[in-house]
Amino acid sequence: MKTLLRSTLIVDPSDNSDQFLEHFHLLDGSGLGFQTPEDNAIWTFVQDFVAQHHHVPDMSTVHAHFERTREPTVVDRISTLRATRPKSRGDFLRHLEDQNEDRRRVLIGKLLQEASEITSKGITVEVGTGHKKEKKILQGPIDAIRYLLDRSHSIVTPTVGSKLSGNVMGDREDFLKEYNRVKADPLAGVGQFVGLEQMDDALRGAKRNELWLHAAFTGHMKSSLMLNWAYNQAVYYQHSVLIFSLEMPYNQCRRLLYAMHSAHEKFADIHPPLDYEKIRDGGLSDKEEQFLRDHVVPDMTSGAYGEIMIEVADPEKIDFTVSDIRSRAETLYAKSPFRLMFVDHALLVAPRGTYTSTTEKINEVIRDCKKMAMGFNKGMGMAVVLLFQISREGYRAALKARGVAEGDSAPGKKARPQSNHVYNLTFLSYANEAERSSDIVTASWIDEELIKKGQVLLQCLKSRDQKPFEPFTASVYWPSRRLKTLKDPNVEDVSKAGQAIDLEI
Repeated sequence: MKTLLRSTLIVDPSDNSDQFLEHFHLLDGSGLGFQTPEDNAIWTFVQDFVAQHHHVPDMSTVHAHFERTREPTVVDRISTLRATRPKSRGDFLRHLEDQNEDRRRVLIGKLLQEASEITSKGITVEVGTGHKKEKKILQGPIDAIRYLLDRSHSIVTPTVGSKLSGNVMGDREDFLKEYNRVKADPLAGVGQFVGLEQMDDALRGAKRNELWLHAAFTGHMKSSLMLNWAYNQAVYYQHSVLIFSLEMPYNQCRRLLYAMHSAHEKFADIHPPLDYEKIRDGGLSDKEEQFLRDHVVPDMTSGAYGEIMIEVADPEKIDFTVSDIRSRAETLYAKSPFRLMFVDHALLVAPRGTYTSTTEKINEVIRDCKKMAMGFNKGMGMAVVLLFQISREGYRAALKARGVAEGDSAPGKKARPQSNHVYNLTFLSYANEAERSSDIVTASWIDEELIKKGQVLLQCLKSRDQKPFEPFTASVYWPSRRLKTLKDPNVEDVSKAGQAIDLEI
């Protein structure tokens, strides 16, 4: 437990304060306690400090406090903690899970012993809440079974997540504790950011327990958005992500991610971004290849970033279901925890049942993805992003909504005034569960005019908890498929204009 406590205290000014605050909230919500009075005293101080100042204290602040209050044993303990190496990211979560598993074993043993006593001779317990509390004698096997069921909920509650069940009318203390924790947490309500300003400001990222569905016609940058999102999470936020790529092979995803990394601003004075197709075909010039070997690859694999894990369908399985995805994902999570999970894409995931209707097949896959988001890892939950391919009929309807007819965007055609409201939820009606089960639905669109400008149009079709963002265009560097926030959509970036691109990405 001292490692967990140490991981909530800043020692070096270069320490990531947001990460230590996140550690605090994870530990505070885990239900774990400390075995020594010294650790309990330090933890109580940290809790009070965060509640008052909304950030974790520096260890020197904690040390000064207990020197002032003349508690030498606590001061000695702080010196021991200072010499302890803190855990971070997945290592912290893994250690927290291990400690909570030990706690569960102790609690289960105690609970079984109490149930045995109820069966044999009976025990007296307090029931009810507030002023309605009263003492009651439990005796016999039926009372023992009920006691086991009532108390087991708190034991199986995930270390990181939410309660699985309970009685709202008697849950006052836990509710207020949750509220106070959220109030003190500046990161509350923040999920895993995409890396595009307009989208992140409105939706605050993909959140645990939620299903985010991103829809587009074939070749309209579904997978490119996913890879950019995963890249931003790993490189800029140091969060690990998992991608189930059922459409693109691992090597293709990897090449795209290295091409994206070559566009990182840290390399701006060293070399221009690399062309994905040249990486794919082995066609880099000597200078470009040197840049790739000496800068891009070493930095990408330096260990300074989160992980981007990519899984493809089991080649031995004809059908790959959401159950298969969840089973594999939970196995990977146990080894290397991640924050965000992508599935590319819905139409390539097999349903559990046998259906003749495509609508029924897709609806079951979407429902199962929502259940996975809520029930992942024994109810801990996971932010799940599901890519969804819009049908040819939906695409044609979108062309009409955009204000063009099929073929109008071809070279030589005179441009018409075009609407940014391209899609709406009716275009997903052939899979109506997309609207019902998804917490957020977004869509992307490109055409010849946008390609020339180096832009992609993004929309929000549904947002359950936040106000949807207005349609906006993001900047695209086509050679590497790098997406970035575009401040002025009316300005054409000539460095990206006229690029020939493969619209199947």
